[in-house]
Amino acid sequence: MSVNFSNTTPAAPSGSTNVTFQTDGSGNVSAYITSAVELTGNGFDGTLQSADISLTDLITSPTDGLYRVTAYIIVTTVDGASSTLPKITLSWNDQDNGQAQTFDITPTNSGNLLTTFEQSDAFLSISSSGPLQFQTSGYASGTPATMQFAIHIRVEQL
Repeated sequence: MSVNFSNTTPAAPSGSTNVTFQTDGSGNVSAYITSAVELTGNGFDGTLQSADISLTDLITSPTDGLYRVTAYIIVTTVDGASSTLPKITLSWNDQDNGQAQTFDITPTNSGNLLTTFEQSDAFLSISSSGPLQFQTSGYASGTPATMQFAIHIRVEQL
């Protein structure tokens, strides 16, 4: 039996996904599926944070569409007295009703250990009429500015 590898791909039947095959110069064959998710290149990475983060743009001028936002926040330096890891709040204009929206993607956490973290993701319908933003609130450190945290946020357009 012979296999024909060409650069043309027929349309996939309804409910199916095309697999793309490729060969290298040595005759090895591999296959991949094109991702339906596009990282926007937008996100935020902050380390050594010792205070709340004010309203910050993740996407200044989004296109209308569906997005997934993934957030991770973790204590990196504990406070010997006490501390509270802040919550992360998202802000955007909804594509379907045009109204400003907010959502706490993570809660505050008073664990005060290096194992204290929060993570979550959110599925949002975002309008191009305003930016996608985030902020943190609820940071507390028994000894001022002693507790430090890292925060990582990724945005994908679906």
